[in-house]
Amino acid sequence: MADVAAPSPQPVKVEYDSITGVPSEFNEFLPKDSEEYKRWKASQQAGAEGGLSDLTLKDKHGQVIEKQLPGGKVKKKAKNEIILETNTRSRKKCVTTILGLETFGVKLPEAAKLFGKKFASGASITKNPMEKDQIEVQGDFVEKAAELIVKTYKDKGVTKKHVFAVVDKKTVAMFDEEDEDEQ
Repeated sequence: MADVAAPSPQPVKVEYDSITGVPSEFNEFLPKDSEEYKRWKASQQAGAEGGLSDLTLKDKHGQVIEKQLPGGKVKKKAKNEIILETNTRSRKKCVTTILGLETFGVKLPEAAKLFGKKFASGASITKNPMEKDQIEVQGDFVEKAAELIVKTYKDKGVTKKHVFAVVDKKTVAMFDEEDEDEQ
């Protein structure tokens, strides 16, 4: 018998899909409700040349919230909305929270000082549980604060359609649509 050398094993090269991050042959077996599967399915329908560069997520006002980047990464844009909320603390005390002014380019220390002077109460900048800066004003000033924000920061692009209030744990528009027409 002659010495025959056995072929040396070659490493298998696995190419991962840039959209889902798994090998291409596994894409169709991903859970149907997963974000990766949805992005992969959308790229299949969009075609190779259009790809994911045109996919965006818009809010109820038609403004872009997320833009799909190559490689399946998502770039989120801050929503242009101001949310006012009242919270009670120690039974009778009330605090008005103002969130979202910084998305319009408003400097929060200046805004907190304005609210404190206008409402003759304490106003400070705090962080909410999502680590975003917000203004807390001592007292119930939701309606007055909404009107002051629209009036003061009109030059920054703040309109009545950008101001919302939290009522019964639901975010609702602060001003009616008829109010927007009067601007």
